[in-house]
Amino acid sequence: MATERDLTVSSEEREEAAASRRQVYALVGLFMVSVLVIAVVLAILSAGFAGGGTWWQRIAISHTPITNAVLGQDLVISARVTGWPKNVTLNYLVIPNNSTVSTFHDVEWTTAFLLLVSAGGDQYSYTIAGSEVQGDVSYYIVAMDAYGNAAAVPTTRIRIADFAVEIAAKEMAVYSSKSAKTTVTVRSYNDFSSSVRLRAVAGGLDTLPGGLIAEFNPAAVTPPKGGAATAELTVRSTSKEYVPSGNYYMSVEGLASTPRGTMVRNASVILLKVPDFDFDVTPSSQSVTRMVIGEIVERITPFNITLKITEGFESDLAFRVAGLPVTGVDYRWVIAGAKFNTTGTTTVTLQIITRSTAQIGTYTLTIYVSGGGLEKFKQVTFNIYETTQTR
Repeated sequence: MATERDLTVSSEEREEAAASRRQVYALVGLFMVSVLVIAVVLAILSAGFAGGGTWWQRIAISHTPITNAVLGQDLVISARVTGWPKNVTLNYLVIPNNSTVSTFHDVEWTTAFLLLVSAGGDQYSYTIAGSEVQGDVSYYIVAMDAYGNAAAVPTTRIRIADFAVEIAAKEMAVYSSKSAKTTVTVRSYNDFSSSVRLRAVAGGLDTLPGGLIAEFNPAAVTPPKGGAATAELTVRSTSKEYVPSGNYYMSVEGLASTPRGTMVRNASVILLKVPDFDFDVTPSSQSVTRMVIGEIVERITPFNITLKITEGFESDLAFRVAGLPVTGVDYRWVIAGAKFNTTGTTTVTLQIITRSTAQIGTYTLTIYVSGGGLEKFKQVTFNIYETTQTR
């Protein structure tokens, strides 16, 4: 039979055993919780690295695309980015509507960082300055976190309300004291409808070579949305003496006021010709005898006029001579080969026909050539003397 002491010890042992079991249960529970936590963390990490997100949230971009804007207008590109991005970049490309084949090769993508609007927020923004908005803009946004995970929005094209300038003529010829006309068209793109002022430029200057001026009627036009407006361009010479002949390259500029100042559009370059001519006379002096006895005969004395044509002088040329005797003398003009060249040289011969009734003497002849608003002259000597013919 058990004693009282035995019963007491047995009770203590039972309490110790129960406490031991509770400790074991606590350790097992803690272990299970730890395993569960580790599993959850590993699952989050796996989703973050493999699925394009962070530990607690995938990186994502929310953006409302901009599809229309006006030439010279500031473009504010905004986006909401979640997932703790390391950086958010805007990539954009501006193709000016007046690009040429050569300038198009210089067009490149630009990369800029969108800035966080407020600390702790998720709104990002970047402003493309209106001075850059010279034509249609294409852009896309990319966000990336510290682990290399990224998100992007599709490329969007912004249609810029713009205009273009066109000249109907490919080349123009302006003669001294004359004028030439052509048509200038201002065409609207993407609903552009503002006043456009016109001016002519040559050699990079907003003026023409000395003695030439350009006039537009009207001086400014406003094309309707999606349509076109025209003006007449007159290039004229104001001087006979100070317009240098030659070829000049001219274009027409259209200037429109925008939120960021004046924007310029250039028409394609045209060739502006200022034709000219000059001439020489050979010989400088001729003599002829007058027959007074015997049968009446005619003597022909030639003066050769060598015309030098520059820049395709296509205007009509007129020839005249002054200073010949009133009676007994006639003249005619003969073109060598019956062909007149618009470039290079052409020989025209003044044939003076002397009869026996011509008055003896020495005459100063003035030969005039005129055309295209110009008149030029040279002087030669013509001598008529007498000789007697015997049978």
